[in-house]
Order: sequence, then structure tokens, then C-alpha cells
Amino acid sequence: MMNPESFNQRLIQRFGAYQPEVISIDKPRAAVLVPLVLSPEPSVLLTVRASHLNSHPGQVSFPGGMFELEDASLIDTALRETFEEIALPKHQISVVGQLSTAFSKDGVQVYPIVGTLPHAENSMANPDEIAEIFSVPWSYFATEAPELQKIDRHGISFEIPHYYYKGRHIWGLTAMILLELINLVEDTQWPVPDFSKATRPGETP
Repeated sequence: MMNPESFNQRLIQRFGAYQPEVISIDKPRAAVLVPLVLSPEPSVLLTVRASHLNSHPGQVSFPGGMFELEDASLIDTALRETFEEIALPKHQISVVGQLSTAFSKDGVQVYPIVGTLPHAENSMANPDEIAEIFSVPWSYFATEAPELQKIDRHGISFEIPHYYYKGRHIWGLTAMILLELINLVEDTQWPVPDFSKATRPGETP
């Protein structure tokens, strides 16, 4: 298991040389934060969406939401939504990089922003949006093989990863974003979608 300092240094080093596939087309935009908690051991902070929501109720997700005109950037979108959903202030989060643009099931462009924070003791779920907050040790994702499910969507074929951690089902876009980060940090070669080749975003054959 990597200690927090070594993990943080590896993140900074890998993102320093990383060039994600950034897409910008005439589709709605959203941003999510991938919150990596450094202490007491490196872990990924995740949320369970409230059951009354119209979009993805009860699913595991990262904090995030749609870009708004008041946002200076997509990083601001991710940080604003994180504060609204789980009460983590932006001054507590250090942005280390960005992952490749993804498409949601409905064709929304999703921009994943990766940030570290020393702890998440002050996190608090906003019941209007979030049912629960939980964390998964990075060591789990570094060593666990995902279950892969082939799918055709957006005009391309790709595989959706599924993780099962202590009764939690982590899958879909959240797991795809995680898998790209795992490949970057751990030098693995898990298949991740190349959404830059999508010809019909939001469409399923």
C-alpha cells in the first residue's frame, strides 16, 4: 500500500505528462470531481445519489453537475457542485489534473477533474441530492480486476467496468472514469472507451 505522500507525488508526476482526450462539441457540458482523500490512507470518495432524483437515482457517482454560466471554468463547476452536494469547500481541494472527456448515457459531455484533499472529515451529504457518502481504499482499485460488460452506444463499442465493494456496485460512467485513472497511476492496461471516436453521442443502436 502506498503511503499518502508517495501516492500524491505519483499523481502529480503522472498528470504532469498526461494528455487526456478532451472533447468539445455542441452538446450540454457537465463536470465531476474525482476526490482522492490522502489520509489516513489514499482512498476514493464516492456518493450514492438520492432515490428521489430523476437522473440515476440510487447509483454510485462522483460529485458534479451541469456547467452554469456563473462558472468561470469546468473546474469551477466541479468544485461548486462538490460543495453543494457534500459540503467540501474548494480551498480544501487541490486540483491535480483532468481525465478524458466522457459521454453520459444521454450524450452529455462529462469532464472529470481529479483533486486531492487531506481528509474528508467535514463532508456532509446534501439530502436533496445525496443519500450517502462513502470511501473506497485506493489499494482496492489498484488490485481488483473489474467485471467488464460490452455495450454499443454513441456509435462506438466499448466495455463498461463493474466493481463490487462491500455491497456497493460501482459501475457505468463512474467506473469508466476510475479505470482511466487506475491505468494512469498503476500502469495497467484496462480497456477504456475512446469517446473522441463517438459518431452519435447519446444514441444507442
